[in-house]
Amino acid sequence: MDSSTRKVALITGASAGIGAALAHELGARDFDLALTARRADRLEQIAGVLCRSGTKILIVPTDLADPATPERLVRETVTTFGGLDVLINNAGFGLPTLFTDADPADLRRQLEVNFVAPLMLARHAVPHLIERRGTLINIGSAITSIANSALGAYGATKAGLAYWNDALRRELQHKNVRVCLVEPGPVHTEFFESLQALARPNGRYNPLLDAPMPWMSADVRDAARRIATLVERPRRRLSMLRRVVWPYRALGGLFRVWPALGDLALSTLVTHFDRLGDLKRTPRSRSRDGAQPSE
Repeated sequence: MDSSTRKVALITGASAGIGAALAHELGARDFDLALTARRADRLEQIAGVLCRSGTKILIVPTDLADPATPERLVRETVTTFGGLDVLINNAGFGLPTLFTDADPADLRRQLEVNFVAPLMLARHAVPHLIERRGTLINIGSAITSIANSALGAYGATKAGLAYWNDALRRELQHKNVRVCLVEPGPVHTEFFESLQALARPNGRYNPLLDAPMPWMSADVRDAARRIATLVERPRRRLSMLRRVVWPYRALGGLFRVWPALGDLALSTLVTHFDRLGDLKRTPRSRSRDGAQPSE
């Protein structure tokens, strides 16, 4: 395909998991790509593979917690490719800890990466998306259906993302920009392994943070294919079929109707694992290099 007719996508958190799979999927669909994450070596590996198939790649190793990053990412993408058709806000990470045990710096970083950065990226990207009648895709989480104390701050950022996603979709509808929210549910990536490694030094697995059974989790390549179809066939909200998203919603609905039941169930679990010390974070100096699940 002629380079002048190729579409351009900017993907955050593109070094692993869903982000990396989306890079391969959109590259196969004749997109040129701007890829960003903190891990430059992984971005370079992905770029090396995709360049061999003719995809033009811009890699920008950077930290989304830096307030200057969103504007720079959009500017470099547009300067390199001449425009922007798709923004995928995929980057995010969870720090498994009770709120009262959380390091304030960790809490602020979660807010910056999971919530503030997507908003600011979209703000800088919107003029270019309007020009090309483009698409904005936000990767949310089914965890917002049930308030889980072990991931309270993470869930709050995803709940805020979902609210803003719907508000922006209504704002941009008449300008022909599609805004879509994805609730992937559990996907076969390093996410849950990273949560377990960050959560406890004692080696015990915590069901509050453990990965679901394999049959309940989506294949990452299948998830990427379904997310990529939103570019041609946009939907307000995409949930992976046959996964735990719908049971989560059903249980969350039950807890909203009967809040005392939700309080009893979740509080009992939290109390049990808190007494065991399973929700204690390792000291910040020891966990600083821990993997961030979706980057």
